[in-house]
Amino acid sequence: MRGTLRLGAIATIGLIDLPVFLGEFHRRHPGVFLQTSAAPSGSRGLIEALLERRLDLAFVSGPGPPPTGITLTTLATSALDLVVPATHPLAKRGTVSITELAGLDFVDFPSGYSNRTVADRAFAAASVPHRVAIEITDLTTGVSYVRNGLGVALLPRVALGEEQDIATLTVDDADLEWQFSLAAPSERTPGAASRAMISMAHEFLWQG
Repeated sequence: MRGTLRLGAIATIGLIDLPVFLGEFHRRHPGVFLQTSAAPSGSRGLIEALLERRLDLAFVSGPGPPPTGITLTTLATSALDLVVPATHPLAKRGTVSITELAGLDFVDFPSGYSNRTVADRAFAAASVPHRVAIEITDLTTGVSYVRNGLGVALLPRVALGEEQDIATLTVDDADLEWQFSLAAPSERTPGAASRAMISMAHEFLWQG
């Protein structure tokens, strides 16, 4: 297998260790030249790059059906859980209502990132203000801000490990489903390298 595969990835995908994943892909397919890039505007920017033919595939996340012109291969779905410091008044609770989150300071991703889109939609549907105090671009940093008492966060359950000094709660009355996928342009048939990457992504997630 030969050629060039242009891959986009959100800054921290959590589910796949990207250097390990790409290293294994290179070992299996040394004739494929990998060009990997990130988008400052998150999944939205990667989708735009796919539509403009600047990328062949992209790891993206987000809610709902794919945008026009994009085919999504779903790799995992998860809910966004509320993450709070272990000393927070809600920390001993297992579940919480979205209306109880009014007035809390949130650590969240910038507009355009899938986590933010999912959260904004849920808060808007419940007519609850979503007050973002700190913007981040990766999950690890978000957990650190929460741990140090600077806010609470909604983060994908499937990407959260065994973290110290925090508690996670289910928001039981809001649609907070988050989807992790490989995206490709609909009008182009995926080549052999793209198909191999999609297959290996399933394999890595299954092993995880």
